[in-house]
Amino acid sequence: MRSFGSLKKLSGRSLLAAGLALAGVVLLAALAAALLLRGGGEDEVYVARIDGAINNRTAAYVERVISEGEEAGARAVVFEIDTPGGRLDSTQRIVQTITNAGEVPVVTYVAPQGAQAASAGTFIVMASDVAAMAPQTRIGAAQPVTFFGGDIPGDLGEKVTNDAVALITGLAEAHGRNEEWAERAVRESAAEDAAEALELNVVDYVEPDLESLLEAADGTTVEPKGLTLRTAGAVQVERPMSFAERWGVSPYLLAIIAGAGALLLAVIAVGAYRSFKWRVSTGTEAMIGEIGVVRSPVGSGLGGQVFVHGERWRAVPEDPASGPLEVDSEVEVVGFRHGSVVVRPRKDS
Repeated sequence: MRSFGSLKKLSGRSLLAAGLALAGVVLLAALAAALLLRGGGEDEVYVARIDGAINNRTAAYVERVISEGEEAGARAVVFEIDTPGGRLDSTQRIVQTITNAGEVPVVTYVAPQGAQAASAGTFIVMASDVAAMAPQTRIGAAQPVTFFGGDIPGDLGEKVTNDAVALITGLAEAHGRNEEWAERAVRESAAEDAAEALELNVVDYVEPDLESLLEAADGTTVEPKGLTLRTAGAVQVERPMSFAERWGVSPYLLAIIAGAGALLLAVIAVGAYRSFKWRVSTGTEAMIGEIGVVRSPVGSGLGGQVFVHGERWRAVPEDPASGPLEVDSEVEVVGFRHGSVVVRPRKDS
């Protein structure tokens, strides 16, 4: 049953203000999340993690963490690695970023136990200033393959392989590591566990945890950068992937979209409210003169109802002194009063 008195009065300005407030909250939340990814200090070691396949988002992540480490004057940037490999172009970006990080030592640590630095991961380890592994981890098997894991055929395969060999042996030479093994890792997919890698001078340390590694590497001067590590007792600060780096979507863009969505909802709500008010107003005015049928007696002190305009309405008589209007009698709508239709007997009934 319809009753105008029961219609809730909404404020268009309140709805719009609520939408703007929600948009502001979303934007502030995104900015706060971004600020949490920054910070640092000279007594800190930044710890980041490379998990899963190497791709362009991984490369962007490495670039950001190293840049922030240099800007903050971090003692070192550590990348814990567990990867089966990935894109060669992304790997080359990462290698270039590590190589050009002239103000902060970059440490790679293949961990935890059971982890691997296969294929692309091998290049990243060989590019780092300090290369380390946890016990029972693996490195190697760096032969270039197609997207589906097969050999690259013909002259193209030879060209790609030779280029990869030149890259990895150059990295090994620059850091005083085993160039012969580095070449075999690419040409023959050679792979070693942590103990063998240490014995073959593929990595610099095998340590059970990061704390032990930072203690062991403290005081080491790394070449060719000539930087000395001061990692003992440093505060370890985690630098996780941002939302954009993990999912490929900028949190700022999401905040803008969410804010615009909240504003749009508020505008729609205001429009709906105004449209609703217009419909109620014009609809009721159009009902004056309509003929309806009494469904329950309409009279003074009676909660009468009439069926008019396709709906049941609460009704009051125009002239209460004339007595109640009986069920099934026809009435005419002459106005509205306190949320009820005002009716009188149909003139020709």
